[in-house]
Amino acid sequence: MSTTLSAAAAKWVAEISLPTVPEAVLEHTRLQILDMIGVMIASSGLEVVGAARKAVAESDGATGPAFSLTDAAPTTPANAAFLNGVMSAVLEFDDTHIRSNIHPTGVVLSALLPECERLGLSGRDLLEAVLVGSELLCRLGLISPIRMHEVGFHPSSAYGIFGAVWGLAHLRRLTVEQTMHAIGTAASLSAGSIASFEDGTSTKTLHVGMAASGAIRAVALAGQGISGPHPVFEGKFGWFKSHFQSAPHFSFSALTDDLGERWEVLNIASKAHPCAYTLIPFIAAAIALREAYDFAPEEIEVVHCDIMPRSFATVCEPVEEKRRPRTSWHGRISLQHTVAEALVLGRMDKHAYAPESLVDRRINAVADKVVHRPDPVAAADLSRSRATVSIRLGDGSELTHTIEDMPGTSRNPIGREDYLRKFRSNVDGVLSSSQADELASALSRLDDIDDLGRLLRALRGWIASP
Repeated sequence: MSTTLSAAAAKWVAEISLPTVPEAVLEHTRLQILDMIGVMIASSGLEVVGAARKAVAESDGATGPAFSLTDAAPTTPANAAFLNGVMSAVLEFDDTHIRSNIHPTGVVLSALLPECERLGLSGRDLLEAVLVGSELLCRLGLISPIRMHEVGFHPSSAYGIFGAVWGLAHLRRLTVEQTMHAIGTAASLSAGSIASFEDGTSTKTLHVGMAASGAIRAVALAGQGISGPHPVFEGKFGWFKSHFQSAPHFSFSALTDDLGERWEVLNIASKAHPCAYTLIPFIAAAIALREAYDFAPEEIEVVHCDIMPRSFATVCEPVEEKRRPRTSWHGRISLQHTVAEALVLGRMDKHAYAPESLVDRRINAVADKVVHRPDPVAAADLSRSRATVSIRLGDGSELTHTIEDMPGTSRNPIGREDYLRKFRSNVDGVLSSSQADELASALSRLDDIDDLGRLLRALRGWIASP
C-alpha cells in the first residue's frame, strides 16, 4: 500500500466509526447540518437558484435517480449536488472554518444528501460522512501558509471537492485504493476563480455546487476503475505546488496529525449574518453601538473600522466600488455597505442586501463615511475574528465597540437555541411553524432516522404544498 498523504487519509476514512467520536463533536456536526439545511431552504426560491436549475436541466437532462433538497423533480446525482451547493452558498450564510477560510459543511452536505436518499441510507450514515469529509477538509486547508484568496482561488471550491469526495467515500464504503483514485481525480476538477469578487457577478455563488458535483463524478470514475494519482498532494507535480506557485513551506502533516483525537470541526463557526465571515464581527459591533446609544444615521460624521490588512483586497477595496456594490452578492463582501446597512436598519438576516438596500440613500450616505484602517492585533492572530468599529458623531462624541471573536467560534460559542433561532428564521415563509419544528426536531435526532429519504421527501412535499 502507498504511504502517501492521500493513503493515510483514505485509511482513516475507511476505519472511523461514530462510537470512537466524542459526543461534543457529534453534536456540533448535527448542529452544522441543521444550520446548512435551513440556509438551503432559505435560498431555494432565489432567482439564481432557479436559473441554475434550468441550466442543468438544459445541459444534462432533467431526469435521474436523485433529488436536490427542495426540488420534487428528479435529476442526476451530480446535478442534485450542484443545486444543493448553490443553495448552500448563494446567501453567504454558510459556516466557516476560520483558520482556513473554508466553508466546509455546505460542500460536503450538498454531495451527501442526494446519495443518502438514493441509496436508502440513514441519518447516522449522513452524520458520520459529513463529519469525515468536514474534518479532513478543514485540515487540508491548514497545509499551506498562504491564503487561497491571495493567489486567486476560492478555498471552499478548490479545497471543497476533496472534502466532498472523502465524505462520499465513507458513505459508499469505498476501498482505500478507490478513495485514493477518487481524490487523485478530484485534483483535476479542483477550481474556483475569485474573479467575480471584483465585479459582483454570479459565478462565485456557484462554486460550492461545482465542487459538490465534481466530487460525485470523481467517486463515480473511481468506482469504474479509473485511476488517479496517489501522491496528489505532496508529489513532484502535486496539487499544492500547482495551486501555490511560490512553493512555500507546506505543513503536510496538518492533514493527519492527531487525526481522530484533535477535532478541527469544533472550529467551524455558524454565521450569524449572511455575508463574508470577516464582516460578521463588524456587524455585531455596529449593532451593539446602535442599541447602546441613541443616535440617528444622519448624525454620523465618520465610521472607522479596524480590520486585518490581508482582508483589504477582498472586502474593503477599491473603496468606490465597495461603497456602491453592484449586486446583492457584491454587497456581501463589502465592509462599507455592510456596516452602513447594519447601522441604518439594525438587522442583517436573510433579507439583508436586498436590491432596495443597495440604493437606499440613508445607507449609501453612511457607507460614504466608512473608513477602513489596519488592525495589527487582528493581523497577529489569524485564528481569531476581531473587529473594532468607532463612530464619531456631529457633536464630537466618540463611540467604540470591539468584538474579539465573532459569535459561533470556539472562543465565543453559541448554543443550540441560537442555531434553532437561525434555522426558524431562515425557513420562515417557506415552511409553516409546525413543519419547521418537526424538521428541526428530526435533524436534532439525526442518529435515530433509519431512512433519511423519508424525511427529505416529506420536506419537498411541504415546500410544494405550502
